[in-house]
Amino acid sequence: MRSPFKIFKIQGHSMEPALPAGSFVLVYTWTKNFKPRDIIAFNYDDKILIKRIKNINQNNITVTGDNIKDSLDSIRFGDINIEKIVGKVIAH
Repeated sequence: MRSPFKIFKIQGHSMEPALPAGSFVLVYTWTKNFKPRDIIAFNYDDKILIKRIKNINQNNITVTGDNIKDSLDSIRFGDINIEKIVGKVIAH
């Protein structure tokens, strides 16, 4: 049976100060209940990114890093489809 949890290491500074580079997050993968301000893990360009939800429009989600000056997020690549979400960060 597959575990509902995954652990990811934060790479880079885009989520500082909330999630410093090198820290770990626990992601719950069996949820589809997302809301603005949640931190999520999602697939982008063969990588897993960790960002905060800014806005939800039906099946598309706008994501942003907390450190806007150093973040690859929806400002650069647009909204993501909800199907790209791996899960919600539940602990850090």
